[in-house]
Amino acid sequence: MKTGQYGWGWHSENKSTFTDKPILLDLGLVKLNLSKNMYSSPLDFASDVRLVFENAMLYNPKMDEVHGMAHQLLFYFEMLFRPIQAKLPTNQRVNEFSAVYEFD
Repeated sequence: MKTGQYGWGWHSENKSTFTDKPILLDLGLVKLNLSKNMYSSPLDFASDVRLVFENAMLYNPKMDEVHGMAHQLLFYFEMLFRPIQAKLPTNQRVNEFSAVYEFD
């Protein structure tokens, strides 16, 4: 995701792209946590990725480019994560849910 068409705004080198409001998580930190085995399950990883995009949508107006990119990248992430989630034991599966979608 970092190198694609919308990749420029989703890693630590571009924190100012998001908003002046404090956002403590970006894809750079997610990548660091992943490389340090900080996630106890794929669901924890997915939760952080979703949070990055949901925060971008929450703190940027719908007409803003960042909001639109976050929406598209969250959709793309969910599409890629679905097969991984399907392989998890039933008690570890969660429904795909983004609170931001409720407001779109």
